[in-house]
Amino acid sequence: MNTRSRSLLTFLLTAALTLTSLPAGADKNNHDRSGSDEGISEQQAASIVKRAYDGRVMSVKREGNRYKVTVLLDGGRIKTVSVDSHGNLGN
Repeated sequence: MNTRSRSLLTFLLTAALTLTSLPAGADKNNHDRSGSDEGISEQQAASIVKRAYDGRVMSVKREGNRYKVTVLLDGGRIKTVSVDSHGNLGN
C-alpha cells in the first residue's frame, strides 16, 4: 500500500470514527422536520458513561427523558449514573 492510499485510509477511518461518536443533535443541519427533540439513544447513553467512568456498562434503563446507567467500576464497585436527553451526566 503506497503512502497516498495509507493517508486516504487513515482520513476515512478518522472521519468515520468521529461521525459515529458525535452525540445526538450534534449535527444541527439534520433538517428534523418533526420539530421534536428525541435526545440521545440508549446506546449513546451507555457509551457516554463508559467513556466517563472507564467501566463496564451493566444496564441502561429509560426513566422519562433520562437514562439510568449502571456501570461496574474497577475494584467491583457499582455506580448508577443519570444521563439526560442531551448527554449530560448527573448522579
